Amino acid sequence: MLQEGFLIISDITGYSMYLSKSELEHARDSLTDLLNILVEHSKSPLVISKLEGDAVFSYVKKGGILQSQTLLEIVENTYAAFRKALDLMIINTTCKCNACRNLPNLDLKFFIHYGQFSTQKISSYTELVGNSVNLIHRLLKNSVTEKLGISAYALYSQAAVDALPETSVFEFLPAHEENYPDVGRVQVVVQDLHAVWEKKKNEIRVIVSEEDAVNGFEYEFSVPPAILWEYLTKPEYRSIFLGSDYQVLSNQKQGRIDVDTVYTCAHGKNNIIQTIVDWEPFEQYSFLEQRPPGTTVLVTYRFTPCDTGTKMTMYSGKAKGNWLNKIVDQIFINYIAPKIIGSFFESLNQKIHQDLETGNTLVEQPIMIEPNMISAAAEDALELRE
Repeated sequence: MLQEGFLIISDITGYSMYLSKSELEHARDSLTDLLNILVEHSKSPLVISKLEGDAVFSYVKKGGILQSQTLLEIVENTYAAFRKALDLMIINTTCKCNACRNLPNLDLKFFIHYGQFSTQKISSYTELVGNSVNLIHRLLKNSVTEKLGISAYALYSQAAVDALPETSVFEFLPAHEENYPDVGRVQVVVQDLHAVWEKKKNEIRVIVSEEDAVNGFEYEFSVPPAILWEYLTKPEYRSIFLGSDYQVLSNQKQGRIDVDTVYTCAHGKNNIIQTIVDWEPFEQYSFLEQRPPGTTVLVTYRFTPCDTGTKMTMYSGKAKGNWLNKIVDQIFINYIAPKIIGSFFESLNQKIHQDLETGNTLVEQPIMIEPNMISAAAEDALELRE
């Protein structure tokens, strides 16, 4: 049956030099560890189709992504985890063989396209076939580094950009064109991932810890963290969760929600202002909330995978303001908020289940990638298999 959706390839590059047998063993171990990182971060809404040597081929069916920013952040999170692991390998190795000396030359590229494809089950994998599948693999050979001078990047085809809910987040990325004899011209935009890593590695977390929290509320939802994250960042769904009449976003950065972005939550005649102060996609985010009658509170939403899907925890810090306002706020939090917040959790859960039933939200079952499958892929990439 013909389907459509996003096709994503994450491709490790850099092991092109000749290596001796012992050096190949070191290269295999390093590559296996790095492939593990890619597999770990290719979770819902992504579904792994198969491992292709030193690359992971994934897909997201139509309806699996609610916000354009989600796809960019999946790519950015994966790259940051890859670079962190790679930097630790480089720091911790004392081996002088070619494979270990070559570690600094390794890097990661992403290719994202949207189109139609058919699926067929082959052994443990779900094989995708079709012209769109052929095209994304053609995009692996390109002139991006030569013409743009970028060695680690995410390449989004124009078809992928057009298929996302909002295109404004791509307006700040350089446009590029590839030309293939059997395909013709392919328009793409390119994101420099080295710049992403430079930003992420220096971030300082601003959170309310469990120990410092004045109170905490938690609830389990039957969807993976990335999907719950979308519901708790998209204004219309946050309105359901927070019981507001509506919510307005302002101060986005290059079309995206980030630190310093502001949610204005309308509650009748009152507006509650929430300013993002920490943004760690799919794991947690924090905001300073200005509450009537005049208090400011740091709040952290934390997303933790669990057997049923995701446990969402909300921690509130100590209110700041004059003593009377703080007392009023504390009475509200201790005696009124628990029932209200419980009803908000229930309302959002009902909306999610409704969307799952109607197909507005899609959760695909992942395939199981066993450790031996990852090590076999590394061997294939290095041509070690007998």
